[in-house]
Amino acid sequence: MSFYEDRIFPFFMELATRTFRREIADLLQTADGRVLEIGAGTGANLSYYSDRVTEVVAIEPVAAMLEKARTALRHAPHDIPVSLQVADARKLPFADASFDSVVACLVFCTIPDPEQAVAEMYRVLKPGGKLIFYEHVASSRPGVRVWQHRINPVWRKLACGCEINRDTRTLFEQAGFHYRQIKDFEHPKVPSLMAPIIAGVALR
Repeated sequence: MSFYEDRIFPFFMELATRTFRREIADLLQTADGRVLEIGAGTGANLSYYSDRVTEVVAIEPVAAMLEKARTALRHAPHDIPVSLQVADARKLPFADASFDSVVACLVFCTIPDPEQAVAEMYRVLKPGGKLIFYEHVASSRPGVRVWQHRINPVWRKLACGCEINRDTRTLFEQAGFHYRQIKDFEHPKVPSLMAPIIAGVALR
């Protein structure tokens, strides 16, 4: 792990994701039971869970991120049990059907093998369990999508593997998830190449 990835990029990611905080906070109110959060990062979401949640297991592949998450957790306004673990979304160290909700917010742009990760999320969810997601995705507008493809190789290097042209909506559908609610929109406060967002709840 380079100094940039370990120290510099987490700081800029924290600043960038503040734009989405209110929307993500509202969405996470739908989480319940035992929750697995994929790519917890600096712990920005850990304050948003309601008393309908009995436990949160938050995983992140970058240990330096979790150090920041531990600091964030100390300021959480709830007493929900939270465990932080270094783990890979592509090989989740949990039993089948062991979670009621899985949360994925702004992570599927970065996971190297997203098909494997979504299959693992499906595996660890109980039947009828929820996938709660907020992801930036490939645009449905052809002109914007062309530019996303052109810029993506440069952006990927600057943003530590983040892809701006992934069709995450189709990815979830092909894994077997069924949308209970989904909002597909362009965020007004984000540059157009990063503005396409899907947000909602899908069921296993």
